[in-house]
Amino acid sequence: MPEDLRRRLHQLGVVKGVRELATLPPRRHVAIEDLVPGRFHTTSRGQCFVAEATYPPEYRHGELPLSTFLGISPDDIAQIAQDGALAGVDLRQVCFLDTETTGLSGGTGTIPFVVGLGFFAETGFRVQQYFLRDPGDEPAMVEALAEHLPAFEALVSFNGRAFDVPIIENRFILARVPPPTAGVPHLDLLHPARRLWQYHLPSCALGTLEREVLGIMREQDDVPGGVIPFLYRDYLRTGDAREMQRVLYHNAVDVLSLVTLAARLCRIFVDPWTLVEDTTGELLTGAELYGLGRWYAAEGRPAEAERAYRAALRPPSKIQIETADGRHPVEERNQVLQKKPGFDAAPDVRTKVLRALGYLLKQADRRAEAFAYWQQLALESTDDVQAHVELAKYFEWHAEDLALAHRWTQTALARVEAWPSGMHRETLLAELRHRSVRLERKAKR
Repeated sequence: MPEDLRRRLHQLGVVKGVRELATLPPRRHVAIEDLVPGRFHTTSRGQCFVAEATYPPEYRHGELPLSTFLGISPDDIAQIAQDGALAGVDLRQVCFLDTETTGLSGGTGTIPFVVGLGFFAETGFRVQQYFLRDPGDEPAMVEALAEHLPAFEALVSFNGRAFDVPIIENRFILARVPPPTAGVPHLDLLHPARRLWQYHLPSCALGTLEREVLGIMREQDDVPGGVIPFLYRDYLRTGDAREMQRVLYHNAVDVLSLVTLAARLCRIFVDPWTLVEDTTGELLTGAELYGLGRWYAAEGRPAEAERAYRAALRPPSKIQIETADGRHPVEERNQVLQKKPGFDAAPDVRTKVLRALGYLLKQADRRAEAFAYWQQLALESTDDVQAHVELAKYFEWHAEDLALAHRWTQTALARVEAWPSGMHRETLLAELRHRSVRLERKAKR
């Protein structure tokens, strides 16, 4: 290779092997304070950088404005969180919390290098993100958070009870500072979100809920959460904070999504029957209604559970959608429903709804009503014979028709015999054969 060409390539950073890589020029140092608006918070242990942004109350993050949260009753929040301490909380003193950490497994070795707090202030909804420019600044961050967090009466997070809050408390304990989050009432949105949407969505991750439920589309500035720890390590090595600007954007959207998700969950759980139609529509699919029915049943509200199950089985054309101006015309309503694929319960969900409604009516000793749903389930289900067993019980003990009870038992036997061999098949066959023999003896008597 000519010497002049070798020299020019070397100036451009092209080298042979790895021996000369250490001589390459370092990446340009870019400070975080030059990229995002914020301030330095001075403490007795140094300075901590805090990125700040304020959103007007009417700012729409997805389908709902942020101020929707302030219209929720604290009693409803307490009911969703199953924490009576939230009933007397001032919603303007609620802190929405999300962190970005150096690892995703938790433990004392995991450091939160971004602690995002969101709360309602006089000027609007404020997002403050405490950023760890260097691990040596952690004592200053801990002291800054210790000054700010005690002002709040409650926390709202997404999986924060199991991840974010324990990690923050570990850093406080290591710094020998009492954790200000200890004993604070906490609404963790992950668990109610799973109750409502686990049958509607393949995943209940926050990003999935944003796209499929809240109507939130992130910009290209976003960064996948799984790579954030690696980006921070690269930032510590190079001092280039340009990727950290994207991380702060990711965290800020997470905080804003907590507000919208909390409002959406409360509106559906408290009164899903009179949802007000907005510009995009707030309609519930059959899978969502099934999840809602199970949620009501677990809370000891059988009447609401029954209503949700029946609504899940109802075709879209028969579901009345309340609007501010009245009810939608059929054509317009059907156009809106087309935006919600799967509004009718999918076959597997429909099977679950029929089974749940049958058991609910049976527990209420409304067996004649349950009979219709067991019969429908027996006709539609291909991988279960529980409906056949329930029908056999109904005809034996209530209708007193032993012939039909025996016939449903035999139908179940024939279906189970066609199943692949296994412990469940053998156990069920033994039970059904025992029932069949007992019914035959009873009929002879």
